[in-house]
Amino acid sequence: MARWIKPNINVDFIGRRRTFWTVSGLLVLASLVALVVNAFTRGDALKYSTDFKGGSEIQVEFARDVGPGKVRAALDKAGFEGAEVVRVDDSKRPYFFMIRLTEVSAFSAEEQQKVQQQLAATFKKENIEKFDYRPGGDKAYVHFKRGFEVKPDLVEDAFKKGGIEVQQVQLFGRLQDNTYEVGLAGLDRDIRKIFEKALGAGVVKDVPQVESVGAKMGKQLRDDGIKSVIYALLLMLVYIAFRFDFQYAPGAVIALAHDVIITTGLFAVSWQEFSLSVVAALLTIAGYSINDTIVVYDRIRENVAKMRDRKFPLVVNASINETLSRTLLTSLTTLFTCVSIWIVGTGVLKTFAFALTAGVLVGTYSSIFIASPITIVLNERFAKKKAR
Repeated sequence: MARWIKPNINVDFIGRRRTFWTVSGLLVLASLVALVVNAFTRGDALKYSTDFKGGSEIQVEFARDVGPGKVRAALDKAGFEGAEVVRVDDSKRPYFFMIRLTEVSAFSAEEQQKVQQQLAATFKKENIEKFDYRPGGDKAYVHFKRGFEVKPDLVEDAFKKGGIEVQQVQLFGRLQDNTYEVGLAGLDRDIRKIFEKALGAGVVKDVPQVESVGAKMGKQLRDDGIKSVIYALLLMLVYIAFRFDFQYAPGAVIALAHDVIITTGLFAVSWQEFSLSVVAALLTIAGYSINDTIVVYDRIRENVAKMRDRKFPLVVNASINETLSRTLLTSLTTLFTCVSIWIVGTGVLKTFAFALTAGVLVGTYSSIFIASPITIVLNERFAKKKAR
């Protein structure tokens, strides 16, 4: 690395800071515009995954070649309109699909109402204290009045009359609580039946995974993800202000916000899935970027004491040049790893690596061209204020 970058190199980073600020401003603006355009044209600023939007994600492996069109038509016919069907490239599983539905359970609100009516007709309403079911689950709970005698067969019959297939009914918790757990046929069974009815018996080889998230839970996860990024930026602001000086902190936080916005904008432009793993990647990017920035800040603070005869912008420029070798070596090492995972990886891992790749590039750029130059502007303002 020393051969690539000479020890006494002196690139004028600070003299060209306005050019770099203009480039960064345009990139940030383009990212924000992409988010707004997506919100108006596509309904969402980002392509939110099931984690944030709510719904079910089902993996289905077919026994023979079935096109995405036939899979989608079978789901539409069964009432699952607007399903997203994606064929997954897998050499070991050639007929493997990822299906996303807006439904989180085969037990809809209308069916729950029918079942509750059947239970009231069978056991009388005053003997039923509570009917409990959580969206996305495969179990329902019926709480009866204490001391009331209940026959599990009658509970099962009430569900079946309501049109719901039951696996088993058993006593749940303490005997005196008089609560019965009803195991329901999951969404995977319904999906299997739909495809076998539309495409023939035995067409489904396996349904290895079903994940469901309710709409309320998805919204909460999305809000918590946004809060986590904001809190991380604020805490880093406080840390840098305490560790160095207040004039250093805004530059670092602006650079971090710059990295997060541009990386998010890339997801808006490319319309790749935005999931919890991407939020984790954004937090990782923030940590990685602040690490590079602190290295430069440390060198600036050392050189301020050593180079008292130089003006502050020249000290900052010298500090960036002195740490340039370390910055590029660290960034390239991380970048090669991220790109490799992005190329070879699949699914969530591929998306995570894409976010990190973009973040490392933007984070390295902002540490050199954004954070330190902003420190110069703040230093000049503090100096003028002190002089007055």
